Amino acid sequence: GLHIRPRPLHGGVFHTYDDHRMATAGAIIGLAVKGVEIENVGTTAKTLPDFPALWTGMLGA
Repeated sequence: GLHIRPRPLHGGVFHTYDDHRMATAGAIIGLAVKGVEIENVGTTAKTLPDFPALWTGMLGA
């Protein structure tokens, strides 16, 4: 069978595969896990055009 062993999450590159849903998920995970880098957060503009600018502003970058 399938055994799932929980482990602490850690930072790294979150690959979005140019999918706005994956980018959004990665951004949310990045709020809780230090060091998460979204591969292409700009894909979120498909459903929320202002997201890239909002995200940058929220992170103070």
